[in-house]
Amino acid sequence: MRPGVLLHTMSVPVFGMSEHDFRGALKKTRRAIIPVGSLEQHGNHLPVSTDSLIAEYLARLAAEQVGGFVLPVISYGVSFEHKPMFNVSLRNSTFSTMICDACVSLAENWLKEIIIINGHHGNMGALQYIAQELHGKLRRDVRVHTIHYWHMMKSEFDHAGEVETSLVLAIAPELVRMDRAVPNSRKLSKSKAAYSSMTNSPGSFPKITGNGVWGDPRTATAAKGKKWIKEITAGLAKTITELA
Repeated sequence: MRPGVLLHTMSVPVFGMSEHDFRGALKKTRRAIIPVGSLEQHGNHLPVSTDSLIAEYLARLAAEQVGGFVLPVISYGVSFEHKPMFNVSLRNSTFSTMICDACVSLAENWLKEIIIINGHHGNMGALQYIAQELHGKLRRDVRVHTIHYWHMMKSEFDHAGEVETSLVLAIAPELVRMDRAVPNSRKLSKSKAAYSSMTNSPGSFPKITGNGVWGDPRTATAAKGKKWIKEITAGLAKTITELA
C-alpha cells in the first residue's frame, strides 16, 4: 500500500489511488462521497470554481470524520440562471444521467453507501430525483443520499456574498480579490418564495442582482470562513452518520 493513501480515519482520496489501493481500502469502508459543484460566475472577486472548490474541500473534511472514498469533484452543474455571465452548464437530464452512471459504477465496484455533497443551488432540482432515477438499477443494499452543505449552517446563505467569500478565504485565499468585492447592485426586496421561483429561469440571476452577487462580500473574513467550515463539517458528519 502506498504511504499516505489510507489515513487512520479511512478517508481515501480516489484521484491518486491505484487498483491495489482501492481493493485494500474496500475491506475497511464501503462508503463513497461525491462532491458536486459548478463552473459559474461568482462576481469579480471569486473564482468560477467556487462551488466546486467548497464542495470538494468539505467532502474531504467530512470523510476525515466519518471515513469513505472521496471522489474527484464533479464541476459541471446546472447554472443557466447565470446567463449571459460565465457558466458551463449541463441540462438537468444530462447532469442527472452523469450522477446516476457514476453511482451505478460505484455500486458495481461494491460500494454500498454513496453520499453526494452538493455545492450549487441550481443542482438541487436534478439531485432530488436521483434516488428515483436509480430505482431498480442498484443492488438493494446500496443507498444513495444527497446533502446540500448550506443546510448545515445556521447563517443565511448567499452567492459570492459574505458566506461564500469567507469560505473561499479560508480554503484558498490566493484566489480571492477583495479589492474587487462589491455587494449586489440592485436591491433585493422580494420574498424568498418569489426569488426561489424566479431564479429557476435562465438569465434570471444577473437581472435580479444587477451584478451577479447576492449579499455583501466586503464583510467576509477567513476567520468567519473557518468557523463556518467547522460548523458545516460537524453537520455533515452527523448527518452522514444518521443516514448510515
